[in-house]
Amino acid sequence: MKYFIFPNDQTGFNPKDVDLLNFENYHLISPNLYRVQKFGSLLSGFWFRHHLETKIDTEKELKGTTYRVIQSAKNLEKIIKFELIMLEKIISLGEY
Repeated sequence: MKYFIFPNDQTGFNPKDVDLLNFENYHLISPNLYRVQKFGSLLSGFWFRHHLETKIDTEKELKGTTYRVIQSAKNLEKIIKFELIMLEKIISLGEY
């Protein structure tokens, strides 16, 4: 399954500064880990849902926490795409 790690300006988390393949860093990664919910045009946005979120609520108060919407290709450059195996161990890193 494909996931995406987002930087977090509020906490100072930058995925490029963390060894993402090291199991000991997973507690840093988890709050910033999202899966694809849906892809649309840049106008409608690319929707990502937090990997632990089970509801599809789109309340404005939850934006940036339980879901993210990217409406600029430039903002896609900041995220890191990767793949998990069934045991949720990161097995590869790559660009979107």
